[in-house]
Amino acid sequence: MAELMQRILPVPLINPHKEDRLADSVARCNPKTCSRSYDAVKLEEWIRGMKNTFTIIAVPEEKRVNIMTFYLTGKAYIWWSTVKDRLVGPEFTWSKFLEDLRAKCYSAVIQRQKENKFTKLRMTSGMIIIQYA
Repeated sequence: MAELMQRILPVPLINPHKEDRLADSVARCNPKTCSRSYDAVKLEEWIRGMKNTFTIIAVPEEKRVNIMTFYLTGKAYIWWSTVKDRLVGPEFTWSKFLEDLRAKCYSAVIQRQKENKFTKLRMTSGMIIIQYA
C-alpha cells in the first residue's frame, strides 16, 4: 500500500514560488508607480529606481518585465494592456520593454512641448510667417 501511495503522490516542485518571492522582495522596497506622466525626468527617475531595486534583489532580466509592469498605473497601464499581447514573445527583452516605454513617453513629451510652443505663438508687427518656422 505504501508503495502504491508513493507512486500516486505528485513529486513536489523545487522552488515553486521563486517569482512570487522576487515580487514580494521588490514590494518590500516600496517602489513608486509609473503613470506615464509627460515628464521624461520623472520617467527616468522611476526606471532608475526600479533598476536599483532589481539589482539589490538580484531579479533576473527575464523576470523584470513581469514585475515592473505591475507598477504601471494610469496611462502607462492602459498603454501596456493594449500592446503587451503584440509585444511579448521570446524576442521581447527587458531592454526592448524600456525602449518601447521610453518611446511612448518621449513621443508624448515632444508632442506636449510642441503644443505648448504652438499655443504661445504670437504674431508681432513686422514679422512674416516664414519667421515662425
